[in-house]
Amino acid sequence: MGAVSVPKKTASSRFAKVFIFLYTLFFLVVYAPRFIGVDSAGAFSHLQFVWDDFLFHHAAQRLKSGDPRLILVAADDETGRKFGFPLPRAVYAQALDKLKADGARTAIFDVMFFNPREGDAELAAATRRFGRVVHLFSEAQQSTSHGMNTVTSLPVQPLLKATPYIGHPDVTDLLDEDGHMRRYALFREGVPDPLRDKFDAVSLEAAALSAFEDKSLEDIRARTGTGDHLLNFRTPATWLLHEKRDAKVKAEDAEEVDSPYRRISLLDILSGDLTDAQRRALKGSMVILASTSLGDYDHYPTPFMETAPGAEFHLNAIDNELHGDSLTSWSRLTTILLILAAMSLVYVFQLFTPAVGAALTAATLLGWLAYAFHQFSRGVIVEFLPPAAALVSAYLVLVVHRVLAETRKKDEIKGVFSSFVSPEVVEELIQDPEKMKLGGIKRDMTIFFLDIAHFTNISEKMDPEALIKFLNKYLSALSYVILKRRGTVDKYIGDCIVAFWSAPIENPNHRADAVLAALECQEVVAELNKTPDPGLPEIPAVRIGLNSGIVTVGLTGSDNAIAKKFAYTVIGDDVNLASRLEGANKFFGSRIMISESTYAGCKDRVEARTLGLIRVIGKATAIWVFEPLAEKGKLSAKWAEALPHYERGIAGYYARRYEEALGEFKKVHGILPDDAATNLWLGRCEEYTVIPPPAEWDGAFNMTAK
Repeated sequence: MGAVSVPKKTASSRFAKVFIFLYTLFFLVVYAPRFIGVDSAGAFSHLQFVWDDFLFHHAAQRLKSGDPRLILVAADDETGRKFGFPLPRAVYAQALDKLKADGARTAIFDVMFFNPREGDAELAAATRRFGRVVHLFSEAQQSTSHGMNTVTSLPVQPLLKATPYIGHPDVTDLLDEDGHMRRYALFREGVPDPLRDKFDAVSLEAAALSAFEDKSLEDIRARTGTGDHLLNFRTPATWLLHEKRDAKVKAEDAEEVDSPYRRISLLDILSGDLTDAQRRALKGSMVILASTSLGDYDHYPTPFMETAPGAEFHLNAIDNELHGDSLTSWSRLTTILLILAAMSLVYVFQLFTPAVGAALTAATLLGWLAYAFHQFSRGVIVEFLPPAAALVSAYLVLVVHRVLAETRKKDEIKGVFSSFVSPEVVEELIQDPEKMKLGGIKRDMTIFFLDIAHFTNISEKMDPEALIKFLNKYLSALSYVILKRRGTVDKYIGDCIVAFWSAPIENPNHRADAVLAALECQEVVAELNKTPDPGLPEIPAVRIGLNSGIVTVGLTGSDNAIAKKFAYTVIGDDVNLASRLEGANKFFGSRIMISESTYAGCKDRVEARTLGLIRVIGKATAIWVFEPLAEKGKLSAKWAEALPHYERGIAGYYARRYEEALGEFKKVHGILPDDAATNLWLGRCEEYTVIPPPAEWDGAFNMTAK
């Protein structure tokens, strides 16, 4: 048996398997640069940066304020206007003495003193007096005729001798491709420290921690290692830059700054114009002296601010180390495994209905999002986006494929069924294609054959154009009745209509629906005959045969690319019996003949009479047949009077009480003198009252014609 190329679950499943496999490979290739540690490459790098910043903006439970012991002493615009830039080194020396007097514990210079200048001796002396002062050195790559050389810049000799705390501030190798700094490293791995042979280059942060905590660099290195750390940004607060002075002026005139760390103007330090709160904050503090004057400082974006002084980056890194809460991240291998898991889930979800699959996908995505936020609250950044993108994009592709496949399937269903089932049935099949079982299946159904009586005589008297018009008129009207009663038109064979009930959609009431359709077809013919078209004849009668039973139903035909044609039809012995019953109407003069199997399923909805026991051609077993007269409760007055007599006559006949049966049929004849079946029984009863049939006769009429 042929089959229409309608997409099935198996085809969709095959597509899903191939797609998931190829799409997984695609994702792994796209993610590969990050897996091998090239963070600046790959499609997910920039997205991961955006995700990291998003977490800080929306995971409020993770946000922390800056450590109050960390203070930025700012060489601001006002300081520059008084002393000029670069500030004299004697000014920095005065600042160190003031800070020591105020109780500061550690001072960091985010200022480079590489070239000898006036005031070096004062600054060196102030450095010695302070004790815990971090000065800077720098290393840069320069191109020479012999290749790239590392050039080291050290503080001037007086400063180099005045303090053991020297560190580099270089962050260029920590910059992400979007210009943000999200990482820090306390020891610059692979770069030798110019002052300490056994160390990688010591950072400003490492030197500051050593000074502040009174720990050796060996201890700091043992605790932190040499790798990069993910910066756990502190949330900004609003500070008054000149706190004592700004507290006395109008709010709109106060100079405010947003920073995770208290910011005090260097000018206020020098003048001693500090509030009690500032003096308390300075006791035991770590201060970093840096320029914040516009155009005279390095600045970088953070998740909270478009620009922030580089000094705040150093303080943030130190803050992370003081509290041991820098962020961690999952291994890239874990992310790859999650991508594979996401793809596996997509394959599973597409096996469900679209609504369930979408709900499961959304629930998984929300669960993954909640878990990512939860992990961030614990100080762990997970790569949320690659698995999420794999899950959502793969599911959307499969949904689009499914929609297109189902659209094609709906078009196939419309193309195959719209010509022989009602629009309502077609719509039901479209809504639930599983009701349409393609290929052959066995099902209990009712088969319907309708034929126009004496059609050969009618057709011989008509020209071809009129004949087609005549057929179209009646076949259209009768087909409408069949479709309206949830029947399926199988085919037209000349003037014959073949139809069936309970396929493609199963119908438990198929017997009643088919018989009621047959009764309505008779009514439609009567109505059409009342107003025939000019030049077209009336239909003398239509004969209908119905039988119910287990038959095979399905699509048959050719799936050849050139001769592609299908028919949705029924096959089986019970189909042939329905055809025989249609022809057997001629013997009884009846309009509709139904088998006992059909009548058993509709007797509570139909008024019918027994036609008798018949044996059709090709069958050894006789069957009882009946003629439906009307829908239950709609029997005509004459038949309501005649039917009891008729049924008693049938009962008497088959009990061989022919005299009794003759009397009953005469009563029916008196009410309905033109009823052909009654007249048939009258003749038989009159005959058998004279010459009874043989004792072995079963009373069945043997049909000799189809």
